[in-house]
Amino acid sequence: MRSTTSSRMRHLAAGVVMGLLVVAQGLVASTSAEAALLDTPARTWGVGPADPTAATDGSPRVLAILPVGDRIVVAGTFDSVIDPAGKLYPAKNIAVFSASTGAADLTFAGSANNTVTSLATDGTSTVYLGGTFGAVNGEVRKGLAALDLNAGGQVLGWAPTIVAPGQVDSLTYAGGAVFAGGNFAGITSTVAGTSATSRPYLAKVDGVTGAVAGSWVPTPNDRVRSVTPAVDGTGRLFVGGDFTTVSGRASTNKIAAVAQAGTGALDPTFKAVANSQKTYSPVYDLVSDGTRLYSAVGGSGGACTAMSATTGALAWSDRSNGNLQSVRLSGGLLYCGGHFSGTGSFAGQARQKLAAVTPATGALTAFAPNINSSQGVWAMASDATRVYIGGDFSSVSGTPQPHFAMFIDSAAQTAPQAPAGVVAAGGDAVVHLSWSPPSSDGGSALTKYRLYRATTPGGENLAKTPLASLSKTTLAYDDLAVTNGTTYYYVLVATNALGTSPTSPEVVANPHQAVVLTAPGAPTGVTAAAAPGSVNVSWSPPASTGGTSITQYRVYRGTTAGGEDLTTPVATTTGTTVDVPTSTAGQTYWYVVTAVNAVGEGPASAEASAVSQAGGPGECQLSGSIDPTGAPVLTWTIPADGGSPITKYVVLRDSVRLVTLSATPTGPTTYTDTTLTPGSTGVYQVKAVNAVGSGPLSSKVTLTAP
Repeated sequence: MRSTTSSRMRHLAAGVVMGLLVVAQGLVASTSAEAALLDTPARTWGVGPADPTAATDGSPRVLAILPVGDRIVVAGTFDSVIDPAGKLYPAKNIAVFSASTGAADLTFAGSANNTVTSLATDGTSTVYLGGTFGAVNGEVRKGLAALDLNAGGQVLGWAPTIVAPGQVDSLTYAGGAVFAGGNFAGITSTVAGTSATSRPYLAKVDGVTGAVAGSWVPTPNDRVRSVTPAVDGTGRLFVGGDFTTVSGRASTNKIAAVAQAGTGALDPTFKAVANSQKTYSPVYDLVSDGTRLYSAVGGSGGACTAMSATTGALAWSDRSNGNLQSVRLSGGLLYCGGHFSGTGSFAGQARQKLAAVTPATGALTAFAPNINSSQGVWAMASDATRVYIGGDFSSVSGTPQPHFAMFIDSAAQTAPQAPAGVVAAGGDAVVHLSWSPPSSDGGSALTKYRLYRATTPGGENLAKTPLASLSKTTLAYDDLAVTNGTTYYYVLVATNALGTSPTSPEVVANPHQAVVLTAPGAPTGVTAAAAPGSVNVSWSPPASTGGTSITQYRVYRGTTAGGEDLTTPVATTTGTTVDVPTSTAGQTYWYVVTAVNAVGEGPASAEASAVSQAGGPGECQLSGSIDPTGAPVLTWTIPADGGSPITKYVVLRDSVRLVTLSATPTGPTTYTDTTLTPGSTGVYQVKAVNAVGSGPLSSKVTLTAP
């Protein structure tokens, strides 16, 4: 479930294994590269849930990250992007951030209706998506899709299709083709009247037409979790996963090398050794520097392992006490991310989900960020000056970073971006000012804010003493040294150890005698547009805010014109659009919207209506116990069916499908796992499926067989 791209590999090959101080494996290395990357990430935007009141370390998860120039594509399972002030903006399973500003591109229109697990790029503007989705930007795309980033996420005509069941775990682009690995039964395409279907688990697809290369036929006997091109000019493709043979060769246990061209012939000179002590364990990610092939290894514990990219001979292997999920090269170091934590958790030392080692020896460096979730890192990427991580976390080394973080090389760190959202409001002999933190602190923690004032537009003089110098945690200020009837102009800057940000946009206020505040007016321009399983309700702010800012909008629904229940809103938001789930396909729903400020709730808007469409089911509420035989017993509730009957339930253990159960109107709602080995621990989830698609995964339940 990782991102591998030719453009990224070009970045990595340029600086790998240069200037390393060779030390004994297991000792802490002292290198200039190590000193360049600090344990604390930049404070930037992240991703999160749909509900602003939900915890930011719950169900959202970043599974793939892909740098494309200054644009960082982030994908996984999430419903929003979050600015440093905690404000949420809708984003469905894919988003784009700026590497330089740290902010999300809110004009990016790409979305997927289910999880995106993998990303790749042709190095320009085309981004390829893999996962479990059935639609992208509302167009049917099953497991594979392509977007044009220059067009704001416009979906392209590239449309190969996953043969169910299964998903794409990894994508890479090389030689004009997209290579896909996963647990799929095949990938099929019909281009210019010609159809072709790949073998299971591994496929080659034309990067322009989407045609499956039917003559490219390497045959792993089990799931492929990672694909990455060799960067040594040999035209090979490295594949890793759960397989024990490829094209009938037993010497290809978990890792193999095949030709990118022709039939995909196996390289017989590459024979990977045991990758976790004496064990051949599942491989979740691969990256190469031309000389070495590095792997993120799961299984019993895990390992970050290096082997010869030519022969597969073992160079070194650093063991951990949890799965390794991703490996990436940057600045002369190899970064290893996963689920390990605690004393002796990685290479015999304490590391929390992320470590850095020297590629030459595997020697551990002093880089030791603290990632705060139980599972931590699921994806990594890098470019010339940054390392990006994604996963389940909500903070890194004490810096709030929901599910996505970037570490910036010290040479590339900068002054902060300008403070965001500066507002000035005049009162009686006072001007109230408020603002939000910058979209990025530049990689160095903020130190303070400075506020400047003038009585003419643009007259603020930053060379003089500021009106106020405020702490980095202060986000509001009352200017009491004002005269009613005089117009004042303000700008704000933020500072860190590297310097001063650009000025914020200028704001203006005119203090005056107090006015009577009222509730706001009615929102205007209300529209309702149906989508599978939900109706999008949008509106414009009211003509009058009542003299104070609007704090909330409330959406009410009815099944007849004028029948909205104005006592219980079906949705609340601080924005001007919201997706409201529906339950009965074909039902006409009527909606009104109200605005709320500090005084109270204003009148309802004019009505808008939409006929609901069937969508995926809702979320199952899962609980668990151990029965008298020692077997885990799972029990869940029947969720809303989204307007289409639930046909099956899928039970997962450790994020892998355990069983699929046919559904009836009354169940089943329980399952006993008799396959969990005594003394083992399983992490369980369940989801419902109907004719439209899959519902969200339930919350996780962890059970240990006695």
